[in-house]
Amino acid sequence: MTKKRLVITGGSGRLGRFVVDRLKEKYTVTVIDRIAPAAADVAYLDVDICDLKAMTEALTGADYVIHLAAVPNPRTASEEACFEVNTKGTWTLLQAAETVGVKRAVIAGSDAATGLHYNPVGWPPQYLPVDENHPMRPSEVYSLTKEITHAIGKSFSVRGKLEVLSICPAHIVFEPEYPELGARGADVHNYHLWSYVAPQDVAQGFELALEVADGSFDSFYIAAADGLNVRPTLEMLKERFGEVPEVRDASVYENHPTASVFDINRAREKLGYAPKYTWRDFPQPV
Repeated sequence: MTKKRLVITGGSGRLGRFVVDRLKEKYTVTVIDRIAPAAADVAYLDVDICDLKAMTEALTGADYVIHLAAVPNPRTASEEACFEVNTKGTWTLLQAAETVGVKRAVIAGSDAATGLHYNPVGWPPQYLPVDENHPMRPSEVYSLTKEITHAIGKSFSVRGKLEVLSICPAHIVFEPEYPELGARGADVHNYHLWSYVAPQDVAQGFELALEVADGSFDSFYIAAADGLNVRPTLEMLKERFGEVPEVRDASVYENHPTASVFDINRAREKLGYAPKYTWRDFPQPV
């Protein structure tokens, strides 16, 4: 049986390497990035994701696309570059994919679109756990681009030619961060609200979204089942904000006191997502 052709933008990045390694045996993978991928057994194209003509040529013949290429935060590039790459790059990728007849695109959103990670004054979660229906209120450029990315993906899906799904990871924890996790979990003001996920679990989420039968537009939070917090989630939220936000499903925190602020039930139920990793099993400094 001939393998389906899959293009992964940003496949040479920190997350991209995990996604490529997970999928390269099942699909004929081509990586689009500005640097060559670590995996020598996948095809590679150096293409500007904001160049519509070049992206249309690069995607010709592809069956599926996973879109990871982005500026991950305004600290690694200017705010202008972050906005340009993340918003125009997503529109360009989806326009090119639609033009050449790609069946499905899975794009990278972020739980940052809620605005909760940068926490404007008086902006705790409106309810718990935070699900995909929670209001968005981005307060800086990266989070804003992820709200716009969501809207771009939905708009292409509505057109009916290209299936689009969005995977929205929590803060992705890579191995160099392991020694810091205990301190982050003890910090009541941790700006990710202690949410996190291992890159292997994010790669699982992308694979599931690529292969789920229902291709109608949807977004999915992908996180670990627990938080980094070393004390119960509700206790730390009360200390931080002075009160506990409305808890819509008390069983989550009764059954698992350090459960994540973010709700992964939609990903569990619709995709079959099952997080495999917890930071508590990662090597810690002694």
